[in-house]
Amino acid sequence: MRDILICENSFFRVSSTGSGGGAGIGGEALVGFHEDAISQAAVGRAQLLLTLVLGLGLAAECSELSILGFILPSAELQLCIDEHKKGWLVSITLLALAAGSLAWGILGDRLGRRRALVSALSVAALFSAVAAVMPTYGTFMTARFCSGLGVAGAVPLTFSYLSETCPRATRTRYTGLLHSFWPLGALLTSTVAHLTLPSEGSDIVMDNREHWSSWHKFLILNILPTIACIVGLIWASESPRYLLEASREVEALAVYQRLHRLNKARTQYGLTELELPGRSAYRDRPVSPSRNVLSHGLNTFREAFQRISSPSHFRTTLLLATLHLILGFVYMGISTFSYSRIREMKELNYFSMKRYLNNVNYTGYTFNTTIENVQYKESIFKNVSFAHLDFNHVEFVNCLFEEAEFSNVKSSITYFENSTIKDSRFVDTDLTEQHFVNCSSINNTFLSLVSDCTVDFDYNIYLDELFQETIAWAAPMVPALLLLGFILEATSRPPVLVVLLTLASLAGIGIFFLINFLSVLIVEATIKVLLMCAVNAITMVVIEGYPCHLRCTAHGMMRSLFHLASLCAIPIYNMLVHTILLFPAVITVALAFFAAMLSTRIQDNSKVLL
Repeated sequence: MRDILICENSFFRVSSTGSGGGAGIGGEALVGFHEDAISQAAVGRAQLLLTLVLGLGLAAECSELSILGFILPSAELQLCIDEHKKGWLVSITLLALAAGSLAWGILGDRLGRRRALVSALSVAALFSAVAAVMPTYGTFMTARFCSGLGVAGAVPLTFSYLSETCPRATRTRYTGLLHSFWPLGALLTSTVAHLTLPSEGSDIVMDNREHWSSWHKFLILNILPTIACIVGLIWASESPRYLLEASREVEALAVYQRLHRLNKARTQYGLTELELPGRSAYRDRPVSPSRNVLSHGLNTFREAFQRISSPSHFRTTLLLATLHLILGFVYMGISTFSYSRIREMKELNYFSMKRYLNNVNYTGYTFNTTIENVQYKESIFKNVSFAHLDFNHVEFVNCLFEEAEFSNVKSSITYFENSTIKDSRFVDTDLTEQHFVNCSSINNTFLSLVSDCTVDFDYNIYLDELFQETIAWAAPMVPALLLLGFILEATSRPPVLVVLLTLASLAGIGIFFLINFLSVLIVEATIKVLLMCAVNAITMVVIEGYPCHLRCTAHGMMRSLFHLASLCAIPIYNMLVHTILLFPAVITVALAFFAAMLSTRIQDNSKVLL
């Protein structure tokens, strides 16, 4: 029990029966008792039910980011936000996820996994509901930030919670099943969006007239997994391993016995209070959850950081932090690049079909159907009527409008340039000064403008393409994560990570050949599935590499770095869309390969008891 495994390169030390960091005699007594107790409780229904409940919380975390792509067109129109503000909405969500991951990770080691998770998801559910009814950009962004803070606790808490409720031999199987709920969250969000949200820009304009429009209903529906997880946690038990660490050994024994009953094990549960480890077995017990949590938040963060960066954990922390930074950067980078590339392809194809009408004379004509993707040049519109229609990507260049009437006209990326408009009427339109560039206006009448918003809303929103893209990467990710859980049972972590990241690096070469929509979907799905499987394997390394009292803190810090790297990747990969494909391909391949090389330095703790 006292033997110490020492890595040849002295990367970090792990007790032969304890978690990383050298648990010592007391720690060995705890982990040994826990493994014996959880093994006697057996595996089955209890772990499956807990995985289902925790999986709903994990799905909610994925939905937090997936939601944005689907609601941004509606939010842009209703909240009147420009491209800069839309970018801030994405950034503020990632910042919230980064801050929340760290905060709830620390609280998970102090309050307990279950209690912290219930608190985190309650915050998420409350502010998600609030965000659905916010009428302005500022209040909406604030509510989304708060909901992101809450849901961020799902990842660092759920994996530790479930791992500590499973025996060593089967923990990767259940964590693989748990992680598969993450892409299920994206699938659920995209499906609900496909069923509830308008997919055409003109339909969004019409829907926006409703007091309770579709995107508000969509936001409310996406709270359901969070609420279901909270309800399920009401009947769940705390992690028995945490209870042992917190000197609540009688409660821990009750949890073991409950797991035994739920699993309907054939043998009678053998452990009693007589077998509980003595008080001397406890070390580094968490601070009482009822004191010094809120009032000493800064000191709590400082102490947590000092612990995970202590000499016994420093090399492990540095290595895993670097890997999380790389994976977060590449994962969000390829997501951003792929969607931007798809938009660029669609727009190029759209504008390639643009019609150019020159020197056309319209007299006494009535336009009553949508005019789209047309440029009128040197044309005359005399005594004409534009009624109950949409202008979508229409340009009037050097044109003359005389005695024309625009009635109930909606516009999208439409401009009058170097044109003359005289004796014309504009009734119930959204055409404002910004739509007239170097134009001459003579004796015109503007009545009943329907909107004060100056944002020029683009009807080409590509929500169908976003839905197809999400299905393309999320659907194969589910079985891949399930299979990985069984693979990790039979092999060590470093070789799996090296293979996954090397394959991701090779798949990155495919970026150089993104010539159509299908090729983008295939390359993106391949890279993202491999990277998320690597994240799953690294998650197990984090859980097995730190002792119980630091496990959630360490994972929260790693996840925070993952989100910060994701935030940095968005502007960089967006910029690379407008360069030759060699640049994003080289960056992706190089970073994934570097991560694969770093993975060879990881010590395998697959045999370590938690």
